[in-house]
Amino acid sequence: MTFNLNFKSLLAVALLSSLSSFTMAHTKESNDRAPMATAAEATLSFREIPELKKTFIDTTPADLKDGISVGQLGTDSGNKAMIVKLAKEIANKKHGSYDSLLIAHKGKLLFESYYSRGRVNLPHFQASATKVYTSMALGRAIQMGYLTMADLDKPVISFLKDLDPSKLVEGVEKITLHQAMTMRSGIRLSREQREEFEKNPSQLKGQGQVQVYLEHSAPITKDSQSFKYQFDPILVMQVLDAVVPGSAEDFIKKELLDKLGITNYRWRTDVSGLPTAPHSSSMTSRDMLKWGTLSINKGKWNGEQLVPKAFIAKATSRILTTGDDDVYGGGKDVSKQGYGYYWWSSDLRVDNKSYFNSSAQGGGGQYIILIEALDLLIVFTDHDNDNTTLQLTAERILPAFIENTIATKSVKNTNQDRLPILEGPYIGQKPPGLTPEVFAPGIVSKGDRDWTGRFTPDMKEYHFGRNYKATGKTSRLVFKFENNRWHESQAKPHMGGAISPDGKTMYSGNQYRERTDNGWSELKSLGADYEDMGIMVITASSQGTYVFDDYKSDKLRYSRLINGKREAPREFGKGINTGKWTAHPFIAPDESYMIWDSEHESGYGGSDLYISFKNRDGSWGDAVNLGNTINTEGPDTGGVVSPDGKYFFFNKKVSEEDSDTFWVDAQFIETLRLKSQSNYKTSIASIKD
Repeated sequence: MTFNLNFKSLLAVALLSSLSSFTMAHTKESNDRAPMATAAEATLSFREIPELKKTFIDTTPADLKDGISVGQLGTDSGNKAMIVKLAKEIANKKHGSYDSLLIAHKGKLLFESYYSRGRVNLPHFQASATKVYTSMALGRAIQMGYLTMADLDKPVISFLKDLDPSKLVEGVEKITLHQAMTMRSGIRLSREQREEFEKNPSQLKGQGQVQVYLEHSAPITKDSQSFKYQFDPILVMQVLDAVVPGSAEDFIKKELLDKLGITNYRWRTDVSGLPTAPHSSSMTSRDMLKWGTLSINKGKWNGEQLVPKAFIAKATSRILTTGDDDVYGGGKDVSKQGYGYYWWSSDLRVDNKSYFNSSAQGGGGQYIILIEALDLLIVFTDHDNDNTTLQLTAERILPAFIENTIATKSVKNTNQDRLPILEGPYIGQKPPGLTPEVFAPGIVSKGDRDWTGRFTPDMKEYHFGRNYKATGKTSRLVFKFENNRWHESQAKPHMGGAISPDGKTMYSGNQYRERTDNGWSELKSLGADYEDMGIMVITASSQGTYVFDDYKSDKLRYSRLINGKREAPREFGKGINTGKWTAHPFIAPDESYMIWDSEHESGYGGSDLYISFKNRDGSWGDAVNLGNTINTEGPDTGGVVSPDGKYFFFNKKVSEEDSDTFWVDAQFIETLRLKSQSNYKTSIASIKD
């Protein structure tokens, strides 16, 4: 269920037309309007929204009578040339797949731009930025007297009268509202446990959700009450629902959204029946600006104190540091990342001075950034998991609003790597022998949950993913070989599956990008045959054959190019699709073999890596376990061979929360191939006999 979905403005104006078939930036003319979604487009999923044919860049935003004061960039404040230059770079996809950028300074909206799938009247998914809206709702309850600031230090369970305390795990009384709002509840549930709970949704209705979580969590201890980015906001939403008159949903609408003039939004309903607190709301970019304005004005909106000043101060402060400066907006000028009441914080450096900022952050690249010292408010929306937005803010936006900034000052990236000098192939690492070794310890493998990386065909880029155990957040990273050494940066765009052997196509789930003169194209669909599949990894051979997994069926599939036409996807036979599931395939460029991981009763424990060789008649041999030199009792996954064919890379769990990338000489594949061919010949001979 979704509450308050209102698109009354959708019929106002059709999409802007364009004489050009390609993306093109322009500055607003007097008769131009910001791009608006049509009624038909409003019914589409976000992925289906068509790309704008013309990017909209406006240095004199229109007064839409929506409660937002407007001004003119460069006249009221700010360096117009610097911001417009950045906007045009964004339009040309030099910084990722942004959908909008809005900038307000000293209480006025001075700059408004829309790109890609951005529309002025279309709510954009917020992901985890929703947490901040949940926080502000609790602050509103405090302002109205349903709670007090002192209540923040009281146990969550003291507000939830429908719980059965006799069944709760030890230590639940230690979970205060303050700790729940700083991601330190101490609740420890596995994903598998939560998925099991959801098979019986009736038990999760109302406060039953908290009851189930607190019955099945590990005991709450001082050690467990450390920062962990998880589902703690559901506790806050439950408390809100318990203390306000009526429902939390009605309270949020009446006391916040209506007062802010936010009518065009979505907010999904959780299995509990309450608004989904950690994520799943959608807001327009202008309405995101309203949330930011409420915060930077210390809880006031149009002269009315909606949220206590003391609550805003605490919510947007750095209550704790998270120790992950390179996650979600990290960069050379971003440091001391911290956390408040669902607001992230960090220091942004410009020259030799640092500016504290607080930000609402959502997966995919949703940001509301507050820089109080400059009275500056910035809104970004994105749809490509951007992780460098704060660095971009420090490097390209803040200088335009700092007094005495010289307009012609260079804003080039002068990043001095904090890594040792890495020269030579394979990120400067000494190649292993026939015993697997951790790949690039302290450089690629750094004690978090890393995913197996892939080199590009020219061996000059290494793309990989890292899940930070402290926050649960994910970064897509890349090492690039430039000027005879390796440099680390955020991956833009990230490689979701693999790059084709010719280097011209990058795959990501059921979509792909094509190499262009300026980088990579926007994501394109693989076609109707693939749209309903849960593809995690897709890999391609030099002949154009796709091999991919599907988490919905737990089977591997393939699709060949036959006489220039692509055949419909087909499942591999039982010789490959055996065990509980099969996933994460890799096919050799010449199609001589493929590797994947699967869980078999005959394996070594968790998931093991398997290989199959193509026979002379074009059939595929049965799955062959890679053996105990590579496979262990834990999960071993994500096997790939470097484009030069020399080394095999895979992922191995090294502790409960950590996994590293390992590599080993790929010579073992030839040994297994000879054994497989011998078995095939024996099998054929027995058939002939």
